[in-house]
Amino acid sequence: MDELLVFDLDGTLIDADERISDVTRRALNELDQRGIAWTVATGRLPQGAREALPDMRFKHPQAYKNGVLIWDLNDDRSIHTQPLDRDEFLEVCNRLDAHGINAMANVLNDNNRIGAAVRHSDNEREQSWVRYMESQALDIQRHNDFNTIRGTVFNIFALTENARVLYMAEELADIPGIQVYAGADMYHDGYYWLDIHHVEGTKGDAVKYLQQQTGAKRLVCFGDSDNDIAMFERADEAYAMANGLPELKAVATRTIGKNTDHAIAYFLAERYGFSL
Repeated sequence: MDELLVFDLDGTLIDADERISDVTRRALNELDQRGIAWTVATGRLPQGAREALPDMRFKHPQAYKNGVLIWDLNDDRSIHTQPLDRDEFLEVCNRLDAHGINAMANVLNDNNRIGAAVRHSDNEREQSWVRYMESQALDIQRHNDFNTIRGTVFNIFALTENARVLYMAEELADIPGIQVYAGADMYHDGYYWLDIHHVEGTKGDAVKYLQQQTGAKRLVCFGDSDNDIAMFERADEAYAMANGLPELKAVATRTIGKNTDHAIAYFLAERYGFSL
């Protein structure tokens, strides 16, 4: 295999409606027909990727929750994960509590199925997320104390109006086993997101794993945010979206168009010589 193309989803492969456009779907179908390998690496859970990419069949495993979870969406099964240390997990939750940030967690249960653990859901984004998880028939553990969580914790996250999450990377810098990402919610004004996972479960670690699994000689990555920097650093070629962060553009091979203008589709058509 010559190349493996890896696409971020939000702000990159999908549009402002959180869906893949018809023109981008046609471009990915062209890749499949030409035998060009591609996959996705996203901050979403597998269920969220399925909503954004309905009816899409993958020929290669995908990376979720910023790379900490390698999953096969076709067979709905875990391939590899990097769990958080339980003591570090509890310490992070305590520190988030001290700043008024409600920590929630994603877990793999004993049957290797994805679930979540919550203590309370206060704002509309948290409540909507819990309703969504329940609608997907995923196990929601409700705890007053996270010491009693069942299963393996692989992700801590928050959906909040508290802008303090943007400074949590500094607050938690002395905890060696974690990686912290945060930003403004691109789909919901006034809200912020926070994602924390094992330091060796980044998108960079994920694309290295996927490249080894596929035997690809070259790695070509596409993204828009700071959680894409690690995979850009692993890539032979890396393309930032015009709507992306300046720090990502600084380490990119070059910048292409906006996700809302189907920039990925037109880039692929030009690179591989097909018409849309």
